[in-house]
Amino acid sequence: MVLLPLLLAGSMLVAILTLGVPLSLEFSSGTLIRYEGIEERPDVARIESSLRQLVGGEIKVEVTRDPLTGRFGLDILTPLLGENLENQVCTLLSGLGLENPSILPYSPALGRAQRKQAVTAILVAALVIGLCLLFVYRKKVVLFTVPCVLLNLLAALGGMALTGTPLSLASLAGLLLLLGYGVDTNILLANFALKRFEGEPEERIASAMKTGFMITLTTFATMLAVNLFVTNPSLDQLSTVLLFGLGADLLDTWFLNAGVYLHFTKKRRMYYVSL
Repeated sequence: MVLLPLLLAGSMLVAILTLGVPLSLEFSSGTLIRYEGIEERPDVARIESSLRQLVGGEIKVEVTRDPLTGRFGLDILTPLLGENLENQVCTLLSGLGLENPSILPYSPALGRAQRKQAVTAILVAALVIGLCLLFVYRKKVVLFTVPCVLLNLLAALGGMALTGTPLSLASLAGLLLLLGYGVDTNILLANFALKRFEGEPEERIASAMKTGFMITLTTFATMLAVNLFVTNPSLDQLSTVLLFGLGADLLDTWFLNAGVYLHFTKKRRMYYVSL
C-alpha cells in the first residue's frame, strides 16, 4: 500500500527537478510592448496567435481606449525578450499594421519575496493543521496527515512541470484548495480508523475508502470536464493542478496514510488484548 504513493512522489520530484515549474507573467519578469493612437480596434486573437508561435510561452494582450479621442491603445505582455527576438516581434507586429511601439521592462505583480511568503504560508498552514489534529485526536499517528497533504502538493507541482502549466494566481489557488481537500479526506480516514471501534480495522478503513473515493472521483470528473471543455486559461490552470493533486490524494490518503493507520490500529488492538 505504501510503495505506490512513494513511487509517484519520487517520479514527480524528478519531473520538477529536471523540467522545472514554469512561472507565469504574474511571477516572472517580462517585456511590455505598448501602442497608442490606433484608429481601428486591433485583432487580439490574431496578435496572440502570431506572437505565441514566434515567442512561445504566455502572451497577454489588452486593448484600451482613450475616451477623449476615441482611439485605441494596445498593451502586450510577453516573456523577457532578448534584443534579437525583440526585433523579430516588432517586425511581426509591423506586418499586422502596428507601428512605433514603446518597449518597457515589466516587473511581476508578485515578486520573489511574495513567492517566499506564499511557500512559508503553505508550510505554516500544514504545521497548524497537524497541531490541530493532534489536539483533537490525541494520537501522534495523525501527524502523518501533514506529509500526505504535502505529497499532494508535490504531485500537483510535478504535473505542472510535465504539462507546462505555469505557476500563476489561478494555479496557486488550486494548490491552496488541495491543501484543504487533502485534510478533509485524511480527517475522514482518521475518524473511521481512530474514533470507531466496531468491526475490524480493515473493515472500518475499507468503509471510509468507499466514501473517500466517491467524493474524490466526483470532484475529479468535474475538473476533467472543465479542463477538456473550457478554454479559459485560468480555469485550465486551476483544473490541471486539481487533477494531478486529486489523483495523488487517492494514493496518498487511501494507500499511504491508510497503511500507516492500519499498522497503528493493529498494534493497539494487540496491546489491549495483552492486557
